[in-house]
Amino acid sequence: MKRVIRIQTSGGKVPPQAMQQLQGAGLNAQEVANIINDKVKPVASLGFQNLNVEVEYDDSTRRVIKVNVEYPPITDILLKVAGKDTPSHQAGKEIIGDLPLEKVAEVALIKMEELGSRTFKAALKQVVSTCKSIGLTVNGKDPKAVVKEIDQGVYDELISKYEKGPTSG
Repeated sequence: MKRVIRIQTSGGKVPPQAMQQLQGAGLNAQEVANIINDKVKPVASLGFQNLNVEVEYDDSTRRVIKVNVEYPPITDILLKVAGKDTPSHQAGKEIIGDLPLEKVAEVALIKMEELGSRTFKAALKQVVSTCKSIGLTVNGKDPKAVVKEIDQGVYDELISKYEKGPTSG
């Protein structure tokens, strides 16, 4: 039978009471904690400390099926990376900051599974487009122009680096 344990990370780590909960379910608590810590590390390093996590496991075999992390919205992550508190009040007209495409790619990697994108390139284009809606430029350019450049293959080297790199799952 499939069961779920809900955990809230504290300081980007699995708290002791959650470790007890995992052990009580007959799971290898340290192994599950390591999986959770690896999954929350990218956003915890940005200052998002208290994230909700669901650990799905099979009660009969005591095996973890899936670990889902509830990441903050893309806009919140992008603003944090840009060092801003609020988005532009006139997106498209008011520019509040600029991000290198490399940083945007890191956000796309974090959110890829949640976005439902089949490829990293598609996830990256979605996140670049989100930059425009909150008043951020990418590589000093309008995000619309960057999406066109992605389609033209200008950033294929960067994209392939992330497609081959560590993925969440």
